[in-house]
Amino acid sequence: MAGKISMQQIADRLGVSKYTVSQALAGKPGVSEATRREVTALAGALGYGLKPAVARKNSSPDEILDGAHANPAAPSASAAASHGGRMILIGLDERHVVEPNFWKRVVEGLEAGCRMHGLEPRFFTFGQAAFDVHDLTELLGAEGAPARAAGFIIAGNCPLGTLLRIVRFGLPIVLADHEAPLTGADAVLNANAEAGRMACHHLLSQGCGSLVFVGRDSFAVSFRERWWGCRLALDDAKGGTGPAQLKKWTIPYGSAGTRTWLAELERRLDAAAAEGNLPQGILCANDDIALLLLQLLDAKGHRGIRVVGIDNTAAGMEAAVPLTTVDLAKERLGIRAVEAFVRKLEQPGARPEKIVLSARLVVRSSG
Repeated sequence: MAGKISMQQIADRLGVSKYTVSQALAGKPGVSEATRREVTALAGALGYGLKPAVARKNSSPDEILDGAHANPAAPSASAAASHGGRMILIGLDERHVVEPNFWKRVVEGLEAGCRMHGLEPRFFTFGQAAFDVHDLTELLGAEGAPARAAGFIIAGNCPLGTLLRIVRFGLPIVLADHEAPLTGADAVLNANAEAGRMACHHLLSQGCGSLVFVGRDSFAVSFRERWWGCRLALDDAKGGTGPAQLKKWTIPYGSAGTRTWLAELERRLDAAAAEGNLPQGILCANDDIALLLLQLLDAKGHRGIRVVGIDNTAAGMEAAVPLTTVDLAKERLGIRAVEAFVRKLEQPGARPEKIVLSARLVVRSSG
């Protein structure tokens, strides 16, 4: 990735302007210290080619980035002193390890957050069977977790049995894009229900009276919450200009290869067409489903059906028909999870928190 990342890409990933990124990387005033650290940490994680940094105004000598070999995402002197390069164990759902559009970017945010706070990340994967934790014993070694690690961040939908096993180590735990109140862990989440609600409201505002939601509740809590959001939007719309219909198509997303769930989606589409009951708008649980649906609609000559995804991935921006979607945090989800973890280190007696990151509608050609 080195040499291929632009300032605009960094800006898009953090939801700030290109000007802000430019000012932050140049060490110029007018940018908050928190934003500056996020920008430089993410730039470092992505391999952005930085010129020798300019010393920041009011920075101590230890905080000045000096020369071509400086690490742009190096922790501040205070962060390094507080956390001393301690290891943090980060668990990833094995289904997401090779996913390039959403989870890869969350991982980049986790790495950037660790750089910002002087933590050393070590990754392991877990499956969807309880107690199925790969590589954890090898990572911890004979001394075990308390001697080697500061705690855990668990990213993605993790079985409760696995989480309860991790809780037994007695270390701080933060969950990213997942919550489990029984564990007492902090959670950093996207506003998934609001994203579904927002997408559904948009299609209703475009005059769509018949809607279909495509997803699979059991794949992830986020998918289920997005479906709930669609239903809430329909409840909001009651008493409007006319009744709207919302149906749900469940496909085996995530449990088999793409061909399997795509074939089921095609079967659903063909059945609706044969009955003369094609929807006016289709909401998909994520951009991945939405983009393949757009290809199916085009191949079958079904015109005029509005399609909306959720996530706002790069693939949606670059599609032949740019995808209308709801933007959810990716890199920032990872960064905020690390910030929540640092809070637990610094305030071990604090009550668990649930942090919900806002969603934003992005209207393009598909919907």
